[in-house]
Amino acid sequence: MPFNKTMIVTVIAIAAVVTIAGLFSNTVFGLGCSPTSMMQGWKDLSTNSMMESGGMMSSMMNQVPKDVIIKIESSQQVSVGKEDQIKLLVLDKNTGTPLTDAQVTVGLEEGTPMGTMNMVGEMFDAENLGDGTYLVKFTLDSPGYYTLHTHVIPAGKSMYSMMENHMDIGIIAK
Repeated sequence: MPFNKTMIVTVIAIAAVVTIAGLFSNTVFGLGCSPTSMMQGWKDLSTNSMMESGGMMSSMMNQVPKDVIIKIESSQQVSVGKEDQIKLLVLDKNTGTPLTDAQVTVGLEEGTPMGTMNMVGEMFDAENLGDGTYLVKFTLDSPGYYTLHTHVIPAGKSMYSMMENHMDIGIIAK
């Protein structure tokens, strides 16, 4: 059953909230509730400190996919102003067999992963070509570095598995 975009965005938002809530585990809501630890918790929440450290969400999103292998089958260099495509092969991590019935949802971000948070359009589903190959079609208007956030929901898994089966792919637009 395909999941709608609102559900997918909700899952990502929940993961971000849970990640940020982890900052409070030893501060306001935790047992070590001293003024010093409270101040440290709020400092950790500052935009600068999250960006400088890469943020907890960023580190969570940069983990190796748990259930799948995502292989890039085409060039990662695309042309500005024309429709391009990236071909992905999605395999079961345990068996190595192609996943022909997964849901592959992608989003494009301008810049490095979780660096600018400047998403180019909305998240969308890759086209399933039926043999474990998925086609991502898009057009970029400006030259530069982009990140293709790729989320896979294997058949039979909940939509929450998309956070465990995520890979960032660098794209160069010339």
